[in-house]
Amino acid sequence: MKTFKKASLKALVVSQMLALVLAGCSSSAPANSTKSDPAPKADESKKQVKLTWLVRSEPSVEPWYSAMVKGFEAKNPNIKIELQVIPQAEVDQRLTTMIAGKNVPDVWSPNWANSGYPTYKNMDALLDLTPYIKKDRDLYKGIPDEVLNIYSKDGKYYGFPMSNTSTFLFYNKDLFDAAGLPYPSLDWNDKSWNWNAMVETAKKLTKDIGDPSKQVFGVWNAQPANKSAWLFGGDFFKKEAYDTGNMGDPQVSKNPKNIEAIQANLDLISKHKVSPNPAQLSAASQLGDPFMTGRVAMVIQGGWGFRTYRDAKFKWAAAAVPFAPDGSKQVPLYVDPWSISKTSKNPNEAWEFIKFLTDPTNGAKEYVKAAMSYPANLDLAQDWYQATTSVSAMSMQDIKKVYEGSIPFGRPSDNHKISKFSTILTTSNQTFDAIYNGKVSVEEGLKTIDQNLSSLK
Repeated sequence: MKTFKKASLKALVVSQMLALVLAGCSSSAPANSTKSDPAPKADESKKQVKLTWLVRSEPSVEPWYSAMVKGFEAKNPNIKIELQVIPQAEVDQRLTTMIAGKNVPDVWSPNWANSGYPTYKNMDALLDLTPYIKKDRDLYKGIPDEVLNIYSKDGKYYGFPMSNTSTFLFYNKDLFDAAGLPYPSLDWNDKSWNWNAMVETAKKLTKDIGDPSKQVFGVWNAQPANKSAWLFGGDFFKKEAYDTGNMGDPQVSKNPKNIEAIQANLDLISKHKVSPNPAQLSAASQLGDPFMTGRVAMVIQGGWGFRTYRDAKFKWAAAAVPFAPDGSKQVPLYVDPWSISKTSKNPNEAWEFIKFLTDPTNGAKEYVKAAMSYPANLDLAQDWYQATTSVSAMSMQDIKKVYEGSIPFGRPSDNHKISKFSTILTTSNQTFDAIYNGKVSVEEGLKTIDQNLSSLK
């Protein structure tokens, strides 16, 4: 395979991400500060300051949290960091309560929850970071303008990107080897690797269903239904929803591609019997992540799989997500930022902390290793390739190929674009469980979801 140099990687990501930025984003990154636009100055009084930093609980990443607090406090003895570690399932509720009570953390990531950036932007909870980014833009030349602009609106910046991961098909190489099967394709343009090919492969990997101690399901699509529809060319919402951040009129049952996508996923469960239904998945999850326990041979999952599966007791790798039968394919991209609360009493110090976290020679470099998340700063791309090679059964060349190949097929995650997405997801999932458990038909279920979502407007 051709080995891309950093400049080539930048050109690839920049060219593809240009089409993905939010409507209304600035056309370029902010210039260096000028006399007419003074940047904030560091607090010269060295007063004692306490900052709160909200993060989600993640055992593999928590040592990085602690190291960042210790390192920053050592360099800034007048600033103390209070670390608030919250389970991801509780982030939305806790943040909403904090915002209502005006007790918001100083630094946090609005995308570390299902509601996502647009919800908290519309709540006017995020500080305008434009003057800070103007002052320090040269320190982050490795972050493409198009990635930085994702969290801008009307020329103002409300988030500073830290990671930029995609979606992949992860697979258990040991199970493939035992079945004598070829591995899934790394080539995102390989039309022979499509949904039907995945189903046939899954059939050969599925065995002992019904025996919890032995059963192996061939495939599990861990993506929510709304994202699964993208693969088949569908979408639950109109284009304007992603541009404005407001859901508008849902299209769940009105787009035939949505029906095709959900039926295909239901067929994995009820027709082909290669995937667990919600009840089976819940039972399997009691033992841990179904892929990690070896009960699932293939899983379509976000790029955090590189972190989640790092301690698996078997050899695993990532491959391209297959094409839909008609040749369609779109997958989610997850660009996560750090933000500062608008009500922070110490925004200058909070920005200094974000700079520490995103320093490509320190915090960001170590985050790549801890979180296994592809960096927003492309100066650290090589570090990610090396880190993921150390935990997966893949060569650096293969990891580069599978990541870079995903970008042309990617689009920003819907919960990073549409407001109040936690409520949207909860409302939808209640009916999807009924669909996948065979209690209602696909058409009936999707109509119910449309009705329920319409009532949220």
